[in-house]
Amino acid sequence: MKSCDFDTPFEEVTPVPDAPRISANLSSVPDLIEATIDDRAAERPVYSLVVEGQTCEGVDLSRLELFSSHLLRCTFLASDLSNATFEDVAFEQCDFSNADISSAYFLRCSFSSCRFVGADFSGTVFKHATVTDSTFQYASFTRGGFDACSFEGCDFSQASIAEAELKRVEFSQSRLTNVDFFKTSLRGIDLSDNDIAGFLVSDTMRELSGCIMDPYQAASVARKLGIVVKE
Repeated sequence: MKSCDFDTPFEEVTPVPDAPRISANLSSVPDLIEATIDDRAAERPVYSLVVEGQTCEGVDLSRLELFSSHLLRCTFLASDLSNATFEDVAFEQCDFSNADISSAYFLRCSFSSCRFVGADFSGTVFKHATVTDSTFQYASFTRGGFDACSFEGCDFSQASIAEAELKRVEFSQSRLTNVDFFKTSLRGIDLSDNDIAGFLVSDTMRELSGCIMDPYQAASVARKLGIVVKE
């Protein structure tokens, strides 16, 4: 058995995130900032856009509301997307490194081969998100929330997922090395297929109650608790 369970049993539920519902009729725009400036000023949502190859840095897209759209090979380095809402949006080969994406909301979004190195997702909520081959090194998800999300082949090295809520979340073949999970319950989370070396939790390790590990991972945790594991 490969369960690290210190409390009562739990019912494991495998997440099946809903895919983005994107319109077949998208309007191609070269500049997301210019295309949405009036709607952002009026606090109106924007629908059915496709933006390809835009590159910029330090731009203000805070409070953007983008629905049923596709961003492909776009770069928004160190930009402000705080309090933004993304619903039914596909992000493909995009780079939001060092961006402020705090207090944002993602619903039915997909991310493929994207970079969010050092991005600030503090207080951000993800619901029905599918993420593959993406990088979140040094990113912060502190006090954020995840519901029905799947992460495959992702790199969370040195990221902070402290004081967050994880519900129906799946990590597979991902790097969770030196991730800060302080005060984040991992109950029901299957870590067995991931690299979790050097993860950070509280002294009591209560965050690991009810998580799932392989025998080698469980032995490593036992050693941290001072238990001598006989080989």
